[in-house]
Amino acid sequence: MMLKKSDLKVIRGGALAAAGPDEKFVDAYATDTRLMGVLVIYIHWQLSGLKAAGRKSRDLRQFFYIETTEEGIESYQGVYGGDDEELKFVEQTMTGGLGAGRVLLSMNEAVFLVQRYAEMTHRFGNTLPDEREEYEFILRRESVLSPKREAGLFRRLCGEILCANQLINYFLMRYFGKDFFAAGMLIEEFGGKKRKGSKKEQEAFETGPVYEWYEEEGAVGDPLKDVGIATLCRNEITAQDDGLCICESVIEEDRGHYIVVSEIGIGSKDGAFWVESFEVASMFAISPAEAAMKLSRPEFVTVYEVAGSVDRLLFELDGYYTAAMQKLTEGGKLYLVFKENNRHLEKDVYLLNDDVKEILYVTVEDQLIVGAYTLAGIKRLENRLMMSRLGGQLIEVAKYEFKEPILYDYTMSYGGDFVRYIDEIMGFEDDEE
Repeated sequence: MMLKKSDLKVIRGGALAAAGPDEKFVDAYATDTRLMGVLVIYIHWQLSGLKAAGRKSRDLRQFFYIETTEEGIESYQGVYGGDDEELKFVEQTMTGGLGAGRVLLSMNEAVFLVQRYAEMTHRFGNTLPDEREEYEFILRRESVLSPKREAGLFRRLCGEILCANQLINYFLMRYFGKDFFAAGMLIEEFGGKKRKGSKKEQEAFETGPVYEWYEEEGAVGDPLKDVGIATLCRNEITAQDDGLCICESVIEEDRGHYIVVSEIGIGSKDGAFWVESFEVASMFAISPAEAAMKLSRPEFVTVYEVAGSVDRLLFELDGYYTAAMQKLTEGGKLYLVFKENNRHLEKDVYLLNDDVKEILYVTVEDQLIVGAYTLAGIKRLENRLMMSRLGGQLIEVAKYEFKEPILYDYTMSYGGDFVRYIDEIMGFEDDEE
């Protein structure tokens, strides 16, 4: 008997039904900087099918920059191909300055995080970054973690807390930033405590409501509810004989600076630390002059004229400072070199930007301006430049010691010749020494 084409039926199933998506997961990581209020998620995929059509490479590496107080997913960059230089540049652009370690992620964890931070972006009233078509498939994938795995993942994203001072500074950063989910986790997760509230609230990853602080008498609410999202600029910790710590914090929000005095009790066991009690004792506004005095610290700056090719200078600096945060401005190119870790959080006195190690700025006026916050730091930087291949084309023209940092502000506003810029803001005449 001869079969006709019309007699044949196609039964869908087997390999056809089991065909996987066009994106094959390779690996992923996140930075362990959640308690700083920012983190980066990296995911590597291999593309196939329609996703790979027309692409120069089947490899797609994605970087998501997350800010957890006002933005959600703040920026995104995708890199196609295996160009090591391009990948290194993008990675450093995204992660530079975080002082970060890496937390390896499974595909389920990586997708879960991107989806949750996308939800956070919408809750803040923001739109997701451009090139959404590159990561839309992540938002559509199914990803579910149990509450226990969610808590464990969050703990990994927070890095290791080594001492009470570090815990206190992280806690106050998140509290003043209205990042109550993270602040609350420093009580309930790290210390084995449980927050009061519904089961749904306790299991909501990065979606918890405004955290309410509890004392024996009952809920006291948020003592700083009338203050907006604020940045912790300075915090001085004084340990008391009774085990409590008194903190004098300088914070900044849209309306200005405040001093907040608080009392924090710390629990610890087997190398783990957690917040046991927290009470705001007082809060008052301070003037810009008072804030400047509180936040002042020395800055050492050396100015060089560049003899020869500025392009060569930039080429050499680009190669040497690959780990620095590099930024083009109206007046030149900035290199911000950060410390390798966040150990500055362990000090009795925390200062914002104390993680900055060196600043280098090549101006359109053919100057190289370098700065550091310590005398030893500027000496090391000067010696390194003089001993490098650049030493022969750098002519030192001025050295300064400022009572408060000035160099970064100069880089953000086109000030022209730096020496003339300083003379003008100091009120000196051009012809004065």
